[in-house]
Amino acid sequence: MAMVLGAASQAHALKPSAHAAIAKTSCTAAGLPRDFCVRIATEDYDTDAREWDDLRAHAQIDDGETACTAADRTAQRLYQLGDELRTQLAKVSRTGSEDDVGLTASSIGRALHTIQDDCAHHGMPNPQHAWASLSDFCDGTALSPDIQDDAIACARHESDAVMVAVAAAVKRADIASQLAASSCPPVPDNGVSNNAQRAVCQDRFLPGPIDGCDFLGRAQDWDGTDRRWENGVVVPALRAAFTSGLAGAGSPGSICGGDERVLSPAVSEPVVDVSAGAPSCMRAKILCLGKADESDNPFADDDAEASTAVGCSTTGTGTGSLALALALSVVLLRRQRRS
Repeated sequence: MAMVLGAASQAHALKPSAHAAIAKTSCTAAGLPRDFCVRIATEDYDTDAREWDDLRAHAQIDDGETACTAADRTAQRLYQLGDELRTQLAKVSRTGSEDDVGLTASSIGRALHTIQDDCAHHGMPNPQHAWASLSDFCDGTALSPDIQDDAIACARHESDAVMVAVAAAVKRADIASQLAASSCPPVPDNGVSNNAQRAVCQDRFLPGPIDGCDFLGRAQDWDGTDRRWENGVVVPALRAAFTSGLAGAGSPGSICGGDERVLSPAVSEPVVDVSAGAPSCMRAKILCLGKADESDNPFADDDAEASTAVGCSTTGTGTGSLALALALSVVLLRRQRRS
């Protein structure tokens, strides 16, 4: 059991269904085609599983990093995604191909995921995040950064701002009709009966329970110190990095300019006493032994939300959805990783 819970992995963020629902709502509000918005939501949803081990994707500080280094790396990721999107929009204008449209949606979905995660994580490293999530799962607390009202409000606001910029770029490229026609292509028949292949807009998948157990095991590595960065500085910097890439402007400079104090929160949280060890409970042990039912998958979406999040069915380990004002999850184990 110690080996299972002690394994190191990466972190989590807003629940996948919440990520997708926020993305789709912001995209639709920006006036972009419905199918394109569904595809973006799917790409946002799948980022957790596809980029599980890349903490930049989840706006978190990796082992051995300073807050300034991690924030700069996250900003650089967003600049690159914005630049990729600019290139893809031009390609769609020339080709209108399904592959180019898919890459366009992927750049947007991945960028939204990181920006949404920053709203929750503020750079929070895995050990600190895992402690909060394990406490929620075992003790019924509400410490996870992914379930805080201000995190959800921030994720919505920043997603709206990003999608307004994206919609303006799409309008300039005059490719809305191509995006509408090619975002959700049907599965090729190929004359094969009972084809198990899924259409790309429904192809949502989640990290497995073992990933959740690995993540929770990092709780034992936390020293009780709050290492979150000042989001009053980082939030606008990340948005600016993405829009700079989209505009073809220069790469972002250092957020801190060599001064680590720039990202020090105005009010620091007191050091938590971790001398008694990380939170623990039989429920977590049962989950990590593979004896729990599907509803305890750390990343499974809530059944009640299954059909409301993105306007289409989900796939993978859990049922897809959103719900309850994007109630990300009542815990990590029902939420997601640095996702």
